[in-house]
Amino acid sequence: MADRAATNRPTTDRPVSELENATRTHAQQFGAMVREHREALKMRQDDLALATGVGRRFILELEAGKPSCQLGRALVVAAAVGLRTFDLMSANSNADNPLLPDLIDDMPDAEDDPRG
Repeated sequence: MADRAATNRPTTDRPVSELENATRTHAQQFGAMVREHREALKMRQDDLALATGVGRRFILELEAGKPSCQLGRALVVAAAVGLRTFDLMSANSNADNPLLPDLIDDMPDAEDDPRG
């Protein structure tokens, strides 16, 4: 019982859902992209925090892949290191996402469409 009190974390045997796993994975990939771009700019976490108006702790948590980071702030930080929304979206475009429905690949081409 002393161990549980020392960590202040409730124990739970609840299984992690597929959505939670995907969220964690995407947050970690996003954080890694931000870190890579920041390091390529030879920018320290403190400098990035100051430039974007967020705290250093936010940068630490974002780069560590914390899934609950605020989206608006995260996008400001991403833009500050040169990441565009397209870059973020295309990072996972080749991977199948089990959370999205399958789309029909057999759409007719415009020239095959009888309506013109």
